[in-house]
Amino acid sequence: MNAGGPDSDPDTGSDRARRRIGGAVLVTGNPNKVREAQRLCGFPVEHADIELPEIQSTSLAEVAHEKARTAWRRLKRPVIVEETGLELVAMNGFPGPLVKWMLDAIGADGIARTAHALGDARAAAVSILVLHDGSSSCIGAGRTEGELVLPPRGDHGFGWDPVFRPDGEPGTYAELGDRRKDEIGHRGRAWRALFRQLSCWQ
Repeated sequence: MNAGGPDSDPDTGSDRARRRIGGAVLVTGNPNKVREAQRLCGFPVEHADIELPEIQSTSLAEVAHEKARTAWRRLKRPVIVEETGLELVAMNGFPGPLVKWMLDAIGADGIARTAHALGDARAAAVSILVLHDGSSSCIGAGRTEGELVLPPRGDHGFGWDPVFRPDGEPGTYAELGDRRKDEIGHRGRAWRALFRQLSCWQ
């Protein structure tokens, strides 16, 4: 794993954590999330694309937990579900986990224009990972503060990466490239947190 701050150097070599991750299925239909998971874990992660109903909630944790429980009932084996949100300061944390619908409706640049029109471009990228084995759950959460920029910049990443510039960084996620995004990004922080939790999970 890459060093990128106080939260970025867990014991990813922990046999316990590796066994837990390796024995679970990452449930996502997004190939970009699969690629990031493979990079961040450093070993192959099994994945499955199954349709999961999504409750309409602004609580990222609530959505992730419900998806994980549903995925386990479908597959009858340990699952990992990720839920990602974008919290706009100008909208009191909205859209959060509902950002995918905003992306579909107005695109990444439309989200950035909305924040700028409301007078505050600050935002936070948030990720929650839930590993559920049918009886208990382990959670990893990551958060990266930043701002939304216009025009969109960069050729890497996906989703709203071209308009999100993390605090202290010279470019957007889409400009920073994989290595730096993994170090300081919300998803990288969530995976590292999950590894730390699994290293001592009974």
